[in-house]
Amino acid sequence: MTLPLIWGDWILPPLKPRHRSLDMAAPCAVPRTSDESPYYFGTSDLACITTKGRFHLITKRSIQMDPERNRTKRAAPKRHVLAPTHRWIYYKGFFFEWGTDAGTKNRLFGFLNDAKSYSIKSGLPYKADKCNWMLESLPAGYSSVPAECIMGCTANYRTVTGDYSLLNNNCHHFANTISNILCSNICPEWCTTPL
Repeated sequence: MTLPLIWGDWILPPLKPRHRSLDMAAPCAVPRTSDESPYYFGTSDLACITTKGRFHLITKRSIQMDPERNRTKRAAPKRHVLAPTHRWIYYKGFFFEWGTDAGTKNRLFGFLNDAKSYSIKSGLPYKADKCNWMLESLPAGYSSVPAECIMGCTANYRTVTGDYSLLNNNCHHFANTISNILCSNICPEWCTTPL
């Protein structure tokens, strides 16, 4: 039994536990079939990943999943979009990142306007040999989406959403979008078509 809290002249209702049961969790919180693989959020040291440059605050276009094709209305796992870290997704042996200076000559603090501001690596995340990084200990979810689909999503992400923006289109937005795709178990058309 939970008792109400008393604070000054106020009687507050009983607090509910902060953990969520599996029936309230994201639809992909547990494997649905034996062919599903776990995916994880991870972070790298932002100061180490990025380099100095200019700030570009560019409005992005939103990626909307087709609600009629989604199997549930519960939200996919996601993380805060303004955390002071560089965020990526680990799935099926690959690290999927966006907002890096991989492949660019500009090195503009992650505010890159070329098409190769993403990284797909196996083994370790981008700049792992120089930068501290951490993989979350528990899977964010499980999916059977092919890794090739997520590679296409990563490569086409800038074309669909626009240039990097610190506030509106950063690595956290990218990781949340990939999480949404993985959790839905549906590979969107924009990920399979060269753009």
